[in-house]
Amino acid sequence: MTDVVLRPGRKSPMMVNSDVAVSKDPYLAVDDSVRRFDPGSAERALSILLSKGKRMRPSFSSSWVGLEPPEGLQILEYRIGGGTVRLLRQADTGEVNYHVTPDEYRLPNYQMRLVYEARRELSVAPPKLMASQGIGREQMRTLAEATVSRLIERRGGLPGATTDEESDVASRLSEVLVRYTAGLGVLEIPLLDPYVQDVYIDSPADRCPVHVTLGPMPVDVGSGKCSTNIVLSEDEALGLLSRLRLASGRPFSEAMPVLETDLAEFKTRVTVVGKPLSPTGVAIALRRHSTDPWTLLKFIKNRTITPLAAGLLWLLIDGRSTILIAGSRGAGKSSVLSALMLEFPQSQRILTIEDTLELPGPEMQRLGYKVQSLFVRSTLGGTEEMTADDALRVSLRLGESAIVLGEVRGREAKTLYEAMRSGSAGSSVLGTIHGNSPTSVFERIVYDLGIPAKAFNATDIVVICGLIRPGGGQRQVRRITSISEVVKSEGKEGAFRDLLVYDEAKDALAETPYFRSGSERLQRIADQWGMSYQDVLQNIEARAKIKHTMAEAGEVMSSARWNAAANAQFWQLVSATGAERDYEGIYKKWRQWFEARAGI
Repeated sequence: MTDVVLRPGRKSPMMVNSDVAVSKDPYLAVDDSVRRFDPGSAERALSILLSKGKRMRPSFSSSWVGLEPPEGLQILEYRIGGGTVRLLRQADTGEVNYHVTPDEYRLPNYQMRLVYEARRELSVAPPKLMASQGIGREQMRTLAEATVSRLIERRGGLPGATTDEESDVASRLSEVLVRYTAGLGVLEIPLLDPYVQDVYIDSPADRCPVHVTLGPMPVDVGSGKCSTNIVLSEDEALGLLSRLRLASGRPFSEAMPVLETDLAEFKTRVTVVGKPLSPTGVAIALRRHSTDPWTLLKFIKNRTITPLAAGLLWLLIDGRSTILIAGSRGAGKSSVLSALMLEFPQSQRILTIEDTLELPGPEMQRLGYKVQSLFVRSTLGGTEEMTADDALRVSLRLGESAIVLGEVRGREAKTLYEAMRSGSAGSSVLGTIHGNSPTSVFERIVYDLGIPAKAFNATDIVVICGLIRPGGGQRQVRRITSISEVVKSEGKEGAFRDLLVYDEAKDALAETPYFRSGSERLQRIADQWGMSYQDVLQNIEARAKIKHTMAEAGEVMSSARWNAAANAQFWQLVSATGAERDYEGIYKKWRQWFEARAGI
């Protein structure tokens, strides 16, 4: 659990001569920016302590960390993943620095020696396990604790320590060993931080500080793009690459210098590039999935969408629409797709097809949804998995299901549109695609992916996600900027009609005249449900009120579990009222249920 401490106005210590720091422990390697020293000699390390402002690392780590923070105003401090994180607004640039202090970098000297010797012993004693990179954390924890305990016993115990205290030291140091053998070392701190969305390691790794992108925070952090005080050694970057290659089973070489895979333990998507594509060495991008599935309720809370937009999207899903979610990289397409999946009823079977496991299939299964995930070969390599096209063809033979494609970008697009036109694609189809407008989506599908223009009309709705910079500043916010329908009645391809569009002045989606009276898609849903167009609008407004009420009720009520329960209650009330269609009355009954269930 994250312990957040707000400390506005606190000044951090000023650095001397450099942006890096030293430690007072002799079992640390010290980097004077010209030479790097090994930990074997205490005298050598101590002699370097006379010069201030150096980076350092314990003997068991390959990550250099500047422990002394840069000059600036500390705006946030919290504990996460065995370390302390401080966000500091730098005095000269106003940028925010993500400053990490790992607990193990402050260990007493004798504990650093124990970890160093235990790691050396582990690397020699079971080389098969260590080399495989496949040993589990629990297995390594047991092995590490036994090794540290044995070293303590070999020394005749710890001076002045009881048996229980020695056991506590062995347990704590085994956690450190796990992080630096079976784990990712210092990188685990940002990867466990719920505020961190992306972690980037540029090449050459030993010259470029790791930097991160932060999501919504309890304080203003500007653009959210922060440099850190962590610098990986080139060996550590290559070691991470080796682990990813082994875990993924995918090729990586000069002939195939890109690797895409997942770190399931950290719910993180990883992309690695190397030579010759990256001429200065290995570069790594780690993009974290949300630890709790995104919901439309959360998007309302952070102003990505309005309650009316959430009600509209919920109805479109309920009406078995084919929806493409588009936008630039980092605009939140996968998050919106995940949220829309949670608007299906739990009785609806869902098939997901993706080459990196970002969609919340396992979480939805735990909530009672019927989700079958298909993991396919990346477009950047891999020989063991099926292609997305193969998986899609299989999915069409797995019975009536909604189909969710993590990304539409290859040969599977042709199969998908053939299935949608013939009606064999199931109850609904959702997917993401790159594009900044409905027209660019049409052009990408028709001209880049080779889908006939007439076939594109199997698409019903295009949702555009955008990155907005309010006032032209550096701060970026994610917004859905339009919800548009494909016009199918005018006899021409690639025609769109906006239902909701982003209003910069209001920082919100606003209705267009077509939403109230001219939507072909809403009219088609009305016809299928035996309703009038006005009935459909009232249905949307009731759903919008439900979403708004829940979003206002607090963070817990915005969870996937509550979203599923609230949707199910709405459908029950609609079924119970029959043909009356008193949506205001339905909402009032729903609100009574919600207040009783939530204890409001």
